Amino acid sequence: MKIGSYTLIASHAVITSLTHDVNSNIYAETLVKKPVMIDRNVWIGSGAIIQPGVTIGEGAIIGAGTVVTHNVEPNSVVVGVPGKLLRYIKRSETNYGN
Repeated sequence: MKIGSYTLIASHAVITSLTHDVNSNIYAETLVKKPVMIDRNVWIGSGAIIQPGVTIGEGAIIGAGTVVTHNVEPNSVVVGVPGKLLRYIKRSETNYGN
């Protein structure tokens, strides 16, 4: 797992990089590692769930309670269950200060 600089993770957010092989009957022996990559200046809202294998691009915002199951493009706002693109953030709207 990689979490970039200046990333904000709110309370009760879950980031997981392990999953089970759903085709196996032996769950304890079939853990599958899928790394999570979170770039810099990302905001992750309260209660959001980031699933294994996801990459979140720089400057993205993940809304509270969102379940992220796929990669998130840089400077995008993703909300809902499952997470869907709400809009892109224009460069002029950002003020990272770093």
